[in-house]
This record gives sequence, C-alpha cells and structure tokens, in this order.
Amino acid sequence: MGRVRVLSDDVISLISAGEVIENPSSVVKELVENSLDAGATSVEIAIQDGGKLSIGVSDNGSGIIKEDVPLSILRYSTSKLETKDDIDSITTYGFRGEALASIAAVATLKITTRASEEEVGTHLVSRVGEKPSISEKARTAGTTIEVSDLFSKVPARQKHLDDSRTEGRRVHTAVMRHAIVRPDVGFRLSRDGEIIMDCPAGQSAGDRVLSLWGSEVSKGLEDVDYSRDMIRVTGFIVKPPASRGNRGREFFSVIRRPIEDSRLSKAVEAAYSTLLMRGRFPIVCLDISLDVSRVDTNVHPAKREVRIANIDEVVDVVASAVKNALFATGEVVDTKDLTSFPGLAEEAASTRTFVESSETDRPIETRPALLEHLSLIEESDLELLSETLDIDILDGEFRIIGQFDKLFVLLEFGDDLVFIDQHAVHERILYERLKDRLDAGSVVVQELLEPIVLTLNPGDAERIVELSELLGKLGFEIGTFGGNEILVSALPDVLGRLASENELLSIIDRVLDLGEEMGVEDFMDEVVKTTACHSAIKAGMTLGPDEIRNLLVEMADTPNRYYCCHGRPSIAKIKRQTLDRRFGRTRPDAIDRYKSRHGIK
Repeated sequence: MGRVRVLSDDVISLISAGEVIENPSSVVKELVENSLDAGATSVEIAIQDGGKLSIGVSDNGSGIIKEDVPLSILRYSTSKLETKDDIDSITTYGFRGEALASIAAVATLKITTRASEEEVGTHLVSRVGEKPSISEKARTAGTTIEVSDLFSKVPARQKHLDDSRTEGRRVHTAVMRHAIVRPDVGFRLSRDGEIIMDCPAGQSAGDRVLSLWGSEVSKGLEDVDYSRDMIRVTGFIVKPPASRGNRGREFFSVIRRPIEDSRLSKAVEAAYSTLLMRGRFPIVCLDISLDVSRVDTNVHPAKREVRIANIDEVVDVVASAVKNALFATGEVVDTKDLTSFPGLAEEAASTRTFVESSETDRPIETRPALLEHLSLIEESDLELLSETLDIDILDGEFRIIGQFDKLFVLLEFGDDLVFIDQHAVHERILYERLKDRLDAGSVVVQELLEPIVLTLNPGDAERIVELSELLGKLGFEIGTFGGNEILVSALPDVLGRLASENELLSIIDRVLDLGEEMGVEDFMDEVVKTTACHSAIKAGMTLGPDEIRNLLVEMADTPNRYYCCHGRPSIAKIKRQTLDRRFGRTRPDAIDRYKSRHGIK
C-alpha cells in the first residue's frame, strides 16, 4: 500500500485554519475586515477572557442575503472574486475565501445577518463536527458574528494561547490598526463588559489620534498628501519629540489594506534621520494608492504582506512624502535629487558652505575638500580606557580644561588628554547607585508636589498599572486616574529636577517595550538602566567647574565607570606624543641636543 494519502476535508480545513487563525486577534482582524468590505460605517467588537471565551463583531454594513449565508462558511467561498482575472485587481480586504470557514473549523460560530433588501434576518449556528442550523431572526440591516470556545476542540492549539490580558492587548492592537487608517468608520471595543476604545465615525485624523494616543502625540501631527509617478501617499506623520521605542506606531496600508513591510519602515526612519535619537522610532500612518495591477495581495495567508511591483520606486515616493511633511517650507522635496538616499541624513551640500567669524568678519570655509589633507587624529589614536587608568581625583593629579560641545569633559592628565562623556559617566553612576539601593531595599523616593497625569492608550495604561507594584520598588508611585490616564505621585529621587511629563512618557514607553516574557530580575535591571539614562546629565547641558568636579568625584567612587550601563564607552584619551607627531612638533630635549651639537647657546 502506498504511503501518500489524500487528506480528508476535516484535516484540510484545520490546516487552512492554522494559516489564517492564530489567536483571538486574528479572528477579530478577519471579521473587522469583512465588516469594512460590507461598507460598514460602525463596527462594534466585544471580547470575553481576552477573546478565548467569546468574540463578537457587529456592523451596520450591507449584510448577507439568506441564500448566501450557508455558503459563507464553506472553504473557498467568496463574494469578491468571479474569475482568475479578478485576482489581479483586488481592492477589498478579504479575498482568500478562508476567514469564516477557518473560524468555523476551530470554534463555535454564530451569524445573524440581514441584507437591506430583506424583511427578516437569517441566523446560522455552526459547531465543530456538526451540521450547521439555519433559522430566521429579527435584526436591522448588517451582520453580527459571534465566536466562542476558540480551539476547544484543538487543545494543541489552545495551550499555545497566552493569558487573557496579553490576548486582549493583541485584539486591541488589531482593532487600532484599522481604526487609525479608517477615521471615517466608527469603532467601539469592549473587553469583559468595559469599553476601552470608542471612536465615532467621521473623525479627522487629528481627532482619531487624540482618541487613541492622546494629546502629546496629536499636537505634533502633520498631514501627508504627496503624489508622484502615479503613486499617492496620504495620512499623517508625527513630528518629534513624540516617538516610540519600537516600530509599534508605524502603520502602513496599501489601498487602505494594513500591511507590514520593513522597507517602508526603513525609508520613513531614514527620512526622519537625525531628528530622532538612536533607538527611537517615528509615529506615522501612511496609505499608499497606486494601480491595483501593481499589487499582489495573494502572498500571505493572514494578508499581512503584499507584493508591489517596482517597490523601490514606491519606497522612494514614501520617503519624499515624509520629508515634505517634516520640513514643509512650501518647496517640494524630491529624494531623487538627494544623492544621500536612502541615508537621507545629510542636507544638500550647498545648504551652507561657510559661517561668519565674529573676530575677522571673514568666511570660515567648512567644505570637506579643505580638510582632506588635515588628518590630525586617526581613530586608532584615540584609546578607549578600561581599568588601566586610575584617576586620583582628590589628590588633584589632573587639570580640568572644561567642556567641549556641551558633551565631553576634557582633562589634562599627565601627558594625556582625557575625554569623558558626561552623560555616559553620569548614567553609570546613577545606575550603580539605584541598583545598590534596590538590592538593599532602600530606594529614596521623591514625593511630587503636583502629581503628573499621563494620557496613554487604554492597553498601555492597563499594563503600567499591572506593573505598578514592581515599579514601586524603584520609587515610582503610579495609580489610575480614570479612563486611559494614570497618575504619577512619586519618583526615584535621582530623577530630581529632570522629572517631566515627556521624561516619564519616555520611561514608560521603554517599560512597555520590554516584553512580558522577561523574568522579574532582568525586567527590573532594564527599568533601572532606563531610569538612570533618563535621570543622567544630558548632552547639551552646560556644566560649571564645581559641577564637573562633583561629577568626577562621584565617578572615582563608581565601579565599571569606563562604560555606561548600556555598554557604551565613557572615557577615552589621546597621548601627547600622538599630538606632537600629528602636528610635526619637536620636543624640547631634541632642541637641546641640536643646540649642543652645533655649539648654539
């Protein structure tokens, strides 16, 4: 007997369901997209137990006519394709004919629907392994889908689901991806009976962002509407300082279909260039419109990716769109004219060729050509220090020269010139101090005279409140303030005068990025690092002589001071003989020998 077998329909359905339905959020995504394809202007989503117990999606769309209801849960059934030629011109969200059939293969599915031209609605109940039942039921025009007992008949799949809070947050993210792209549609999401998202239909982009992400993000909003070469990019970007610690707020869609594409992300990040600190990512929502024949949507079972013909051209247009919104001056910027793309970090070479000198009133050339032959210091000349250098601060074996670029402290130490990164050193000092206090259970807390209220999205607010006990061990006192707001009433004392709404939002942003799979010890260490980083002296801060000396005294008593808590070097030196060699200088002893040899007094 041969070993190759044709699989049964039941097994084939389970395999197909596994490609499309991964967890409750993928169920919600498919159902919401069906609602949008039905022309709904209002979509309500309700979940219980993170969606593991039940999911309900109700809309006011066109509904399903009675004779089509039983067909809708069969594999490869769809109202969006008729011939193979239609595959090359898909403009809807759904097309694979898998969503309802895949859900029905792994859960109990109930459909209540009425088409606008019908007088009474239709009700279908489908249970795994049973024949569906159909009856009449009253309903206004539209469709309600109820899903329960997800994966109850597939325990191997069920055990891989996360806890209810995690699955609930994934559902929230899935709904938000559509809500941010479609402000014309109203979205309401409730979890265990509590409404956590309520965005009315017809909002402006700014109002939708305000609803979802708060005022700190919405106030930096810039509209995007840019066209070139039959490609149009619309949506919005958010100007710095608002940013994220990951790509979680980079939203892209093609013909309003949400997608993920690292090339688009990199193009946008390159357009922001030096406007964002390293490790920070922009907040954008961009929709790309182009000829549908250039888009192949049939490349991913869950429809998260598409294939675009001549993607490099699209990436370039997206970069131009972002640059124009960031640097709007009335003059259109085309990245094809910038030789630095995709880096995009440098401005055009003609932007500035000299600066005026206040002493001579003569231009000081800054063109790179003038510096080609002035190789003063090579990278190899700068020695990164470790424990080999022991600066005895209190005995005064060095001279403080001052600050350079409000970033480096310069010291004359014997025959060496020492460079100290003021932020990196102070970050290490605060990290070691906080870590010691945490280990000893003696963190110093600073009560705020006026508590700081932070507006987050509901999912983030809930997560921070969940972590409030752990964060309290570091001195953060956090409580709920109603809705999606949290109240910060105390902080670790090291934050001191640097405590502000923006700093706290940055710290919370990093905490949210850490991930739930991280152990408590590693999590706390990362929070200590983040707190130290945001509490440390910043680049660009002016330090007086006393402040520099205090920093050096603290540095001398700090272990691991040659690196910041993220592993970046903090102290380096260059030797005097290196400078002599680079400048072609002759030392005094060589001059004395020359005079003696030639009888010169």
